[in-house]
Amino acid sequence: MRNNRGKDANMRFLFGSVLFFLMIIISMMLFVYFVIDFQVSNEEKPRDGYEISFSKQFDGLGYDLYLNDSLLYEGNPVTSDSVIRVARSQEENSLLVVERATEGVSIIEIGRRGRVLIGFGRDGNVTADVVE
Repeated sequence: MRNNRGKDANMRFLFGSVLFFLMIIISMMLFVYFVIDFQVSNEEKPRDGYEISFSKQFDGLGYDLYLNDSLLYEGNPVTSDSVIRVARSQEENSLLVVERATEGVSIIEIGRRGRVLIGFGRDGNVTADVVE
């Protein structure tokens, strides 16, 4: 019986091609996995809540501080180095700042979690900036 060299060469070529394409598919799957894993690990994690701090303009003034319906800080004179940490799970919150002397109320909408710096604006009203 005669051995067909062309058939053996075709079988080797077919086997090599299949092995080559399997290696390409496996390497592409690994590449996609690592890219997705890299994106997920580098996503910004949401903070657990707020850190509320006061600017130096508040030193010695008495204020009540409410977040939505919860009293956070009551009437004692504020210092600029005091920080109030609050754990909130809601996306949208309102910060109410009530001045003790005049009973003036300032309502500030804060949406993102992070550090909230409370200060006075140019018009004299209370403002808040969310710092990431």
